[in-house]
Amino acid sequence: MTWHLTWSRGGEAELVEIDGDRVRLRSTASSAPGARVEGALRSTGTAIRLKVARCRLRAPHEPTEPAPAERIFELEGRLIDATREVRAELARLIGDAPGERPG
Repeated sequence: MTWHLTWSRGGEAELVEIDGDRVRLRSTASSAPGARVEGALRSTGTAIRLKVARCRLRAPHEPTEPAPAERIFELEGRLIDATREVRAELARLIGDAPGERPG
């Protein structure tokens, strides 16, 4: 897992999907629906704010994957006050591996 974000209250997250202002992340920290969470991109320090729509404990790891040291949660939500440049930066993070799209 490649951690893209560091949450301001602790924990890290990997961006999995972005569609306009909607995002899906895998996170070491959970957050209640309706909560507003803040963090920063590890690569640039760009501030990211998210209003959480859904948070679920990710299914147990696949047999071929190593067991995670921490619980992993899947967060879905909406970016708050994200500029076009920030959304483009997030989209580039997902597209880092040509021909592959996490999912």
